[in-house]
Parts: sequence; C-alpha cells; structure tokens
Amino acid sequence: DINGNVPTTSIQHHEDPCRSIDTHTQILLASLDQIYHSPIVLSPNFDSTAALARLYETHGLIPYVPGTSWQTQFGHLFGYGATYYSYLFDRAIASRVWRKLFAHDPLDRQMGEHYKSEVLKYGGGRDPWKMISTLLDAPGMERGDAEAMAEVGKWKIEDEVSVPGRH
Repeated sequence: DINGNVPTTSIQHHEDPCRSIDTHTQILLASLDQIYHSPIVLSPNFDSTAALARLYETHGLIPYVPGTSWQTQFGHLFGYGATYYSYLFDRAIASRVWRKLFAHDPLDRQMGEHYKSEVLKYGGGRDPWKMISTLLDAPGMERGDAEAMAEVGKWKIEDEVSVPGRH
C-alpha cells in the first residue's frame, strides 16, 4: 500500500511439486496420443513434430525446444493405440478407492477383507467395472459404459490424504 506495508497472504505450496508436474505431463502425453491417433494424421500436411510443438506451446509447462523430435522416443505411442489416457483414468479410480475405503484407517481389517473379497480374489477373472461398482457401492458404474467413464472423469486424479486441502 502507500504506507509501504506488504500485504500478507496465505499461500499453500504443494509439498511435492513434482507430483503435480508428473500429472500434467501425463495429461500432455495422453493428449498427444489422442492427436496422433486421430483422423488429422491422414492429412498429407500432418507433421507430428509440429503437432507436438503446438501442444507444448499451448499447454506445456516447459516450452518446446525447436529442432527436437521427442515423440520418436515415446514408445507407448505405438503400443497403446490411443489409450495412453488409461494411466490417468486408473489413477482416478485408485484414488477414489483409497479415499473411500482406506484413507481414514489404511490398516482397517474390515476394509482390507472387503477389498480382498470384491477385487483380489478374482485374480483378473471378473469384469473390473463390476468389481469397482461393488467395491465403491456405486451400482451405476457396473456397466462400464460412457456414463460410468464420464463419472470417473469427474473424480480427482490424486488423493487428498497426503496433502490436505491440495485441490
């Protein structure tokens, strides 16, 4: 102000900023994967490096470095076929399971048994949407349809347990 007083504000810093940077990077990689597996690549003028540069210039934390073609080193672009976003999707589900079942007491025997009986005992032999639906007591998730995916898309990617009030 005019008297030389510096206003004080309470700024909450994330204890581990790398975690947020990692999440942002995963979002960019998922976006790049979607671009590279979209019809735009059929254009004779499509330039994968220019698309990467545009993405990083518009949404990146660190600007694109001209003359590089980092995407050629991103092996998941070839093996995942437009599903790289599933890393973020799975993190959202895992965070929801943590918050609803284990956040208050990670060693709660009853919750551990519930998790074991609804997920672990099937060893991959049951539809994952049915398991998550039962585990989270969310019948609307059972079909794993577009509505279920949209619901997961509303969930936070990271849990709030380690750093209260982060979001």
